[in-house]
Amino acid sequence: SYLHISFPSAKDPSFQSRHGKVSTCVITIEADDDFVTFFDTKPKLYSIQKGKEKSGDLQRLMERVRKDLFDYYPQLRGKVVHSQLLGPLHRGLSHNPERYAAKGVRPESPYPGLFVGGSDLTVESFNGSMVGGWLAANAVMGYTWMDYLFFQKNITGDISRYLEPPEIPEVEDLAVPFEQQADPELAK
Repeated sequence: SYLHISFPSAKDPSFQSRHGKVSTCVITIEADDDFVTFFDTKPKLYSIQKGKEKSGDLQRLMERVRKDLFDYYPQLRGKVVHSQLLGPLHRGLSHNPERYAAKGVRPESPYPGLFVGGSDLTVESFNGSMVGGWLAANAVMGYTWMDYLFFQKNITGDISRYLEPPEIPEVEDLAVPFEQQADPELAK
């Protein structure tokens, strides 16, 4: 099965000066048959199985992921301070075939002034959340699909037309302090 291990804190040169000798590790795994029900559709759709939180299966999954981490990075054994399991088990609307087939999953709601945004409108992902937020912002402005297709009106165009460009300071503003290179020619 798919396993992706990354260390975001290693990419930030100022992380150690701000947090000491602690680092972060993010492990991404694919959906496992023990936790999801697959449907015979194209594209492949799945639904998260309910009740896994209470049965101890999530703890066993966490132990399995830790074992895989220690297989690849044995030097981390005994050094993990905190671990947390996150995923579509604990978020918004259920992402199953019935939800995608449902009519009325739109940014507008029957309640005046209430709009739905994020991944509940699209698919469960960071990009899906961004698109869902964009759809909700367009709904707040009253734009419809006719505006998108025929008039090229949307919130992104409005922002680029009417928002003042930011004033960029003369001084270089870096989030991470620049450390002088050993070779002065490289620093130029």
